[in-house]
Amino acid sequence: MLLVISIENTTTALGVYDDDKLRFRASLATSRERSADEYAVLIASLLAMHQLSGAKMRAAIIASVVRPLSATLSEAVRRLTGVQPLLVGPGVRSGLNIKTDIPSQVGADIVANAVGAMALAESPLVVVDFGTATTLTAINEPGELCGVIICPGVRSSLDALSSHAAELPGIALESPRRLLGKNTIDAMTSGIVYGQAAMVDGLLDQIAATWNNKKPTVVATGAHAATIIPWCRDQAAIRLEPDLTLAGLYRIYHLNDRLKT
Repeated sequence: MLLVISIENTTTALGVYDDDKLRFRASLATSRERSADEYAVLIASLLAMHQLSGAKMRAAIIASVVRPLSATLSEAVRRLTGVQPLLVGPGVRSGLNIKTDIPSQVGADIVANAVGAMALAESPLVVVDFGTATTLTAINEPGELCGVIICPGVRSSLDALSSHAAELPGIALESPRRLLGKNTIDAMTSGIVYGQAAMVDGLLDQIAATWNNKKPTVVATGAHAATIIPWCRDQAAIRLEPDLTLAGLYRIYHLNDRLKT
């Protein structure tokens, strides 16, 4: 079995693959204060909930955008499973042709998402990740990862409103009841949800324009994707893949495993 972990700024997603099947997925709040032992206990508890144990893990792979936690989670996995996880980064093969100024600066989560998306659809395509930041990763017709757009994310935008505007409360993210809010909470909800959807619509239009109006396949993932996509103009054309990052990590691990043999 393969343990896959994606460490992101707000949450850490993990799952277990048995052959090519995802047995389960779960998430933890990302915390820089937790020790390797604490993370090992939390992961062991999640495995136990699904009648699994660390001893059953034959391999592991980690993608991290929180550098201080890369070593912490790697040590937690090593203690729990006895295996040294593969850490996505320079020197690890992804199969991607990254055409950016500094390919090593492309985040491990973006790499994993792109690998997962390219296994699902032909290029050109755009991967939209509604996480702490909202990112759009463009893969052109020749299959090159040719650029990324990073925007303020759904939750971080809401939190910024609440913390910097004294009269605006902290609210839960939910679907808007109407476009024009008739109270503060409805107005904030509408602004965030419709605003993110309109932003993504506009950026997708501009990406298509740079590709001579060739419409790309759009694959969406991330914690807030299911909330935002229904309000996008071409929602029916957007493919929602909640486990895209984990699927990409599965493929990256097996690509590197093959290269060793």
